[in-house]
Amino acid sequence: MIRLLRIAPLALLLACTASLGLSACGSDSKPGAPDQFELVEATMADVHDALAGKKRMADGKKLTCVKLVEAYIDRILRYNNAPQPNGGLPIRGALYINPTALDQATALDTKYQQEGGVGDRYLHCMPVLLKDNFDTYDHPSTSGSYAMLGHQAGIDAESVKGLRKAGAVILGKANQDEFAFFTTGFSARAIQVSNPYNTAESPGGSSSGTGASIAANFALGGTGSDTCMSIRLPSAVNGLVGIRPSLGVISQHGIFPLSHERDTGGPMVRTVRDAALMLTAMASVDPRDPKTLDFPESERPENYVEYLDRESNGAAGKNIGVLRSFGNGTDANGEGVQAELLQAAVDKLKSLGANVYDVTLPKFQSRGASSTHWYMNDYFKFFDEGGGTSPRACVSSVLATQEHGRVAVCTANLPGFRGGIVESLRVGLRTAPAMLLAAGGDPDAAPTQEELDAIVDERKYVTAVMDGDPSVEGTVFDDRGNPVRLDALVLSPGPSGGRTCDLGSTTQMGSIVVPIGFDESVGVPRGMEIFVRRFDEGTGLGIAYDYEQATLHRKPPDISPGLLVESNDTIAEFNANTQKALMQAASVAPEDLPTGVYLDVLSTLTGTAPTP
Repeated sequence: MIRLLRIAPLALLLACTASLGLSACGSDSKPGAPDQFELVEATMADVHDALAGKKRMADGKKLTCVKLVEAYIDRILRYNNAPQPNGGLPIRGALYINPTALDQATALDTKYQQEGGVGDRYLHCMPVLLKDNFDTYDHPSTSGSYAMLGHQAGIDAESVKGLRKAGAVILGKANQDEFAFFTTGFSARAIQVSNPYNTAESPGGSSSGTGASIAANFALGGTGSDTCMSIRLPSAVNGLVGIRPSLGVISQHGIFPLSHERDTGGPMVRTVRDAALMLTAMASVDPRDPKTLDFPESERPENYVEYLDRESNGAAGKNIGVLRSFGNGTDANGEGVQAELLQAAVDKLKSLGANVYDVTLPKFQSRGASSTHWYMNDYFKFFDEGGGTSPRACVSSVLATQEHGRVAVCTANLPGFRGGIVESLRVGLRTAPAMLLAAGGDPDAAPTQEELDAIVDERKYVTAVMDGDPSVEGTVFDDRGNPVRLDALVLSPGPSGGRTCDLGSTTQMGSIVVPIGFDESVGVPRGMEIFVRRFDEGTGLGIAYDYEQATLHRKPPDISPGLLVESNDTIAEFNANTQKALMQAASVAPEDLPTGVYLDVLSTLTGTAPTP
């Protein structure tokens, strides 16, 4: 194991200012010399320039992939668990550092030398932190739960496979709300992820660790998964660009689910360009996810970066609807500062040449399918087929049925057999009621055709309004009385003002979140959701890029490293100490959770209670 240099940051600063002069610690480059590479706020383009020598490290040397990965690991070690002056709490965005990360970087450096550059690897040496519910063959995923410790996939999630193929380094896993049930950044393992801009504020969730980590520059890119809000909210409050793509753009394979009718993975990064690159890598047609078959390869863009042309694909000439309300009066603009910032963003879009219209969707209803037990067991089926090893094999061994073949592999309380999540008695107390509610659903009940048809009907309704169908309530008309075809809608990513996430989650249509400024009263960023037709992410990216470049709202948080040398100076020690520290920080250790809360519900569900 490589041991990284550990120097107390204060001592490093004193040494730099005393012996080298303060300017030598920054980017004091000579005229005509290459620019200095800066880790904080680095983009994929910056990394590739530095690898090519167009930018140089502070010591004047060229960057290598190994050096870049070491720098991000060292930043995690220094900052992740350090209490922050801006709110008093640590960030705790990173959960686990992949022990193979430096090996991946070494292999990429070898390829770079052999091929004389990045080749077709447009994500060459992009260190990525994955939400902890994305499967990887080389390190575990636990969905933020002690119940899933030891859960090791045999193959990558399809989207992770795409990231690796494009040259990304899978740096590790980010914290999340346990099993993605919440949107507050809390789980038994994470205890509480904090917003790096003000650690007394929420980081959003359930992709909380990704949001906090990418905002704090713990990696160049990250992934989230969104059932309702879980990419969009943490992106908004951490000043990130986040994409919740239309269902079917990215395969659901290998991402621990809540609902196959709402779940999708997506990128969370600091710039629109890097978001477009990651979306390209993560997207694919995958027979294991039938929704991807609705978006055939022949219709997919070769690279979403092709839409980032401000002149041809920007806001100018676009018809943009400002969604004011939908359904039962949901306020889609947010309240207070959020509403003010969103209105300022709309005004900016106007100044960029957009035609702006007020829109309501009075007939909209939130739709879904209450089949979480079935979805989760379906995940375990594919997990087993991929050669994974895990102490868990189903939601509940007591309630397991022949569906997905779970009876044969998921048996309670027998040595050598794999058990259910519920019977592990290691789900956090806060999450246990939600998991038990999921277990109470019929494990054999896939979504009904009626539920699926209702989702399609809602998508048809929203699309018809955007298409300018004059027969549909909600369609907008111009000053001459002509129906207007809308290119996109804009709204608040929530939760201020109402549960706006249901619009995208119900319709399975796409959204891009982009920063729109800061709420100075609490010191955290705010964002705008750009909502587009199904599979039309390119249009949203073009608008988002134009707005981003015209405003440049993204700013890094002011965070501090720990002032003392820490003991966790290797990857293995960080992983072990993080797990140990979080267990100690819990009000009740997972292995000591009272069994009554589980057994009472199981007794109600099954008529019998297993012996703990």
